[in-house]
Amino acid sequence: MPKPERFDLREVFVTFLLEHFRSITGALLLVLMAASVHMGLQWLQDPYRFPLQIVKIEGKYRYLDQTRLQAVVEQHVNGGFFAIDVSVVCDAVEAMPWVAAATVRRNWPDGLTVLVTEQVPVARWGEDGYLNGNGEPFLPAVPVAVELPALAGPAGHEVVVLEQYRLVSRTLAPLGLQVTRVSQDERRAWRVVIGNGIELELGRADTAQRLQRFVHAWPVVFADRVDELQRIDLRYSNGFSVRWQQANAKTDNSKG
Repeated sequence: MPKPERFDLREVFVTFLLEHFRSITGALLLVLMAASVHMGLQWLQDPYRFPLQIVKIEGKYRYLDQTRLQAVVEQHVNGGFFAIDVSVVCDAVEAMPWVAAATVRRNWPDGLTVLVTEQVPVARWGEDGYLNGNGEPFLPAVPVAVELPALAGPAGHEVVVLEQYRLVSRTLAPLGLQVTRVSQDERRAWRVVIGNGIELELGRADTAQRLQRFVHAWPVVFADRVDELQRIDLRYSNGFSVRWQQANAKTDNSKG
């Protein structure tokens, strides 16, 4: 009867090492490299090795509270040169209402620069907000004492309302008329207010055509009676109606 084959663990282990030497060596090298990188990062992120010495805040400001800005930056500048999270600093600065954009960069070996671009308001939006030149709304804690056109409309229509304001302003500029307010209601109807509080009702459709009708009628019908004008309704197919500011208000229905 044949004897059972003897199982030698040492021989199996040696054979395994010989057959998988390259893969085992590669795995060990990967482990050593990962450990070295981890230790290196910990060493670099030690704030006592590369402490920040200089933090610069740059930009031109008209409305931004510089003291508050400095406090926000200092609150988030924790750690050393490599440990500081520039994205966290940037997000904190950009969260300030008067900040349009911020860029944060490291300056070797011990510096940090925060470049801030301030919001430039071109119009008021609603009761307390403002719009910048891109039609983006922002809401500062304290309003500023600056004369701006007042715009209003449904949420999400900021860009549309700003574009309408610019169109109306360009159209009326040759007449020497200044647009002080443009609003769009929930029904998407437009109302424009020009100098001396004169209201123009443009409605929802054909607003550019209706505005041109007003432009053509201005020198003939309205230019000499500006102080008497109160409201002009242009929501007619071929004409307009006028409300005058006289005690005994009369209405003219003129066909354009």
